[in-house]
Amino acid sequence: MTKSPLPPITDALTPRPAKRPNLRDLKAPQIVEDSSVSENSRALGTKWGAQTSLDEPDPAMTSLRMVIPEYVDRQLSLKAAEAKVTKQYLVLKALSDAGYNVREADLIEDKRKRRRR
Repeated sequence: MTKSPLPPITDALTPRPAKRPNLRDLKAPQIVEDSSVSENSRALGTKWGAQTSLDEPDPAMTSLRMVIPEYVDRQLSLKAAEAKVTKQYLVLKALSDAGYNVREADLIEDKRKRRRR
C-alpha cells in the first residue's frame, strides 16, 4: 500500500487578506430587565429539566481584601478548622466582640451549611 503525498504546508502558512468588519453595522445592545432574564432562565430550566440557581448575592455585602502575616493566617485557619467555622466568621465575631455592630444574621459559622437546604 502506497501512501499519498501530503499537501504542501506552504498553503496553510500563506496569510489571508484581513477582512475588516463594518463597524457601522454594529448596533447598541438591547437593555433587558433583570426580572426578565430571571424569568426566562427559570422557564428554560423547567423546559429542559435543568437546575437553575438564581440566588442573588445580598447587595448589602461587600468584599474586604487585606494582607495579613502568614502566622496570623495560619492561626485563623487552625482555629476555623477546629471550631468548624469559616475565617470570615472568626473575623466578624472578633469585630463584634471589639464593639462593632455586626448583625446576628450575618454571623454565619459556615456558609456551606446554609446552601445545602
